[in-house]
Amino acid sequence: MIRITRIAAALMLCAGALPIAHAGCGPVPQPGFAVPDGTHASKDEMSAARDNLSEYSAQVAAYASCLDAEPADRGADRDAARRLQDLDLTSSALARLASVVSCFSSQVEAFERTGGGTDAGPARCARPATARTAVSLHPAGGRSR
Repeated sequence: MIRITRIAAALMLCAGALPIAHAGCGPVPQPGFAVPDGTHASKDEMSAARDNLSEYSAQVAAYASCLDAEPADRGADRDAARRLQDLDLTSSALARLASVVSCFSSQVEAFERTGGGTDAGPARCARPATARTAVSLHPAGGRSR
């Protein structure tokens, strides 16, 4: 029963439905902006997206550093399962950041190719369902010894 609960929680986390907070680290950072469609975005919209991406990147870096510092704060009492969970959270946050960076890069290329426009909506790659990536550090056959 506990295993099923953990699997369900992990799936919800990967789907972004359950932002988990760890001690003083807070919830997993999520991008608070949509990458604009580069073929229709203005230069100001692309600049704002770049600034938002920089801020989001800093939030992810701070979150990863916080999770990494937790073992030192807790000493030897920290168990391996909790450390794996923290690694999964860090990996998930970094994978999401990489997805947003990739989306932004493709939209910058589109902007440079077309010259942009004045009426941008979100890029197709900025939609949450297509940008999420599930990542696990656990081997496919179970935990290694």
